[in-house]
Amino acid sequence: MNDNEVKEVFGRKIKEYREKFQLSQEELSEKLDITQRQVSMIERGLSFPKLSTLNKISQVFGCNIQDLFDNDYLQSETLLKEQLKIIIDSSDYNKIKALYLIAKNL
Repeated sequence: MNDNEVKEVFGRKIKEYREKFQLSQEELSEKLDITQRQVSMIERGLSFPKLSTLNKISQVFGCNIQDLFDNDYLQSETLLKEQLKIIIDSSDYNKIKALYLIAKNL
């Protein structure tokens, strides 16, 4: 994963946490002592927060910093669909057929 992908995945994670805690970008920015624009840029993967801001983010969401980078901890439906598409696109016919049979029987 390159730097841009890390920023993008991290940004999605922050947005998911923010939405889970029912905070607006403005409310989160106030808790983090940064601007709403900075929150927006982080969520869109255009910027990465300083370590001090990472600490504040983990405090606001009641998690440790490692949780912010754990891709399996909290995922939106959209992100799950994107990841499934990647798995399907990189699989051979037999694996796709097996996935189909599993999904069909859920």
